[in-house]
Amino acid sequence: MLVFADTAWHVISAFFIFFAGVFVAFAQRRIFQVSNGRAISLYLWHSFFCIFYIWYSLDNVADSRLYYLNSLEYEFDFSFGTSGIYFITALLSQGLGFSYGNAFLVFNIFGYIGLLAFASGVQEVTRNSSRYIRNFSVFFLYLPGLSFWSSAIGKDALTFMAAGLVTWAALDPGRRFPAIGLGAVLFLIPRPHMAGIFLIALCLALLVSSQMGAIKKLLLLLAAIPLSVAGVQFGLSYAGLGDATGVADITNYFEERQGYNLEGGSSVDIAGMSPPMRLFTYLFRPLFFDANSLLSFAVSLENLLLLLLFLVVAFRLKRTRSNLNRFAFAFYIFFVLGAWFVLANTTANLGIAIRQKTMFLPMLIVLLFSIWRGGSNHSRNSESVH
Repeated sequence: MLVFADTAWHVISAFFIFFAGVFVAFAQRRIFQVSNGRAISLYLWHSFFCIFYIWYSLDNVADSRLYYLNSLEYEFDFSFGTSGIYFITALLSQGLGFSYGNAFLVFNIFGYIGLLAFASGVQEVTRNSSRYIRNFSVFFLYLPGLSFWSSAIGKDALTFMAAGLVTWAALDPGRRFPAIGLGAVLFLIPRPHMAGIFLIALCLALLVSSQMGAIKKLLLLLAAIPLSVAGVQFGLSYAGLGDATGVADITNYFEERQGYNLEGGSSVDIAGMSPPMRLFTYLFRPLFFDANSLLSFAVSLENLLLLLLFLVVAFRLKRTRSNLNRFAFAFYIFFVLGAWFVLANTTANLGIAIRQKTMFLPMLIVLLFSIWRGGSNHSRNSESVH
């Protein structure tokens, strides 16, 4: 059952799915404005990791195997979370008769769309930067981890697509608001708790960035509060905290989660760490002193690149200001900090962290490049969001 193709239909389907991705690479030009050459190179790069992941999953533990095998007997009882991925995969396996490899290629396109949107966002904020910065930014489009995790059957392809779309849409929310709505749905289906964080960040960004009058802000606040509360409650219920009655219950949950998945070489004990160290560990480790395999060494290179970007921008904060519009700046800040804090305090396994942080890395990277532009005395765009 776990084969790339063993019938004529599977071979024909693989051909058409792959070239559907090529069509996306050319059709996106009117939307994301990424050059055809860059779009094709990103698709081939992303597809390489898709094929590699298929091969890797055949002999190693991988969620994609379970998603596909369970989808073959799924009864289409839709719900959010893992069941949502079963539902989508069952549409492919049962509904269209797709093989394991065919389903992979479909999810590969989902992740690729997120990568295109991310590339468009990076291109937009570095348009007036020095050539050195523009060239350096290209490395982040080809981070192996982003393409590897988002190319497989599973939650990561959808959440990375969501992250890429909302990163791009926030740069021009007036015209790209449908992409924000689509991003919310794509977060909600696989990871409802992230949809809750997304909704809170969106409401807060609208409140602090808008130049509307006090009465309109009050009305927006009255609408935002119940939406945010509903988002938080939904996320807590999904995470198993539906009966939480106070901060103590949430704190106990964080402490319990910090002890999960500690066995194995990819885990560290974060329970005894200070909050700043937890945040650093989640975002920037494994580094080379943690590496115990070729894969962890490759991830260390990615994390070192991200750490260098972070440090460069930190040293320039007093001399340079972001060129983002106020909504995008506020939204990125609220979402990145919210997701980073929650995930860093509930994850001990670095292997899981590598996958999870793809949900906010596009926003963080675009935010950092919007500040590091190779000049000084830049002021933030004063565009308001109504």
